Amino acid sequence: AGYNWISFNVEPEDNFVNGILGALGDEALFIQSQASGSATNYGAYGWYGTLDTLSQTDMYLIEMASAATLTITGLPVDVATTPIALIAGYNWIGYTPQNPGGLDNALAELGDDGLFIQSQADGSSTNYGDYGWYGTLVTLEPGKGYLLEMAAAGELVYPEFDGLARLAENKQ
Repeated sequence: AGYNWISFNVEPEDNFVNGILGALGDEALFIQSQASGSATNYGAYGWYGTLDTLSQTDMYLIEMASAATLTITGLPVDVATTPIALIAGYNWIGYTPQNPGGLDNALAELGDDGLFIQSQADGSSTNYGDYGWYGTLVTLEPGKGYLLEMAAAGELVYPEFDGLARLAENKQ
């Protein structure tokens, strides 16, 4: 219940707001994107606003009246061909790989341009250049959205993470 930072890592058959969030019924109240606007749920009348479609590369802020589970089905995103365009400053980014991945590997290609990353519930980390990312956020996970601060505009292409690999830093 309340506000949630979400993303999704599949290519759904219908990526319209009504198609993806319709199964939540009246429990979902409002959704906001960083740059594409927002939409409000008017119950039987559906979702209306400037946000029409959802993208796998973005994070969304969704307000829920009560707890619920959102299931989005589709083909897995081809991570190598799905870059995330980044602006200087703060970016609401999605997580496109199918498996959790270590923060250092996930953001390695950003170099010193990646400054800071925050999750809703798993903490944050700061980039210390040659020393890497340090903080309480050590693993990025499917379904979650992240707030990434960049020193300059850029592009992020996540690496593929093997679902059978174990990370020493994974959550217990």
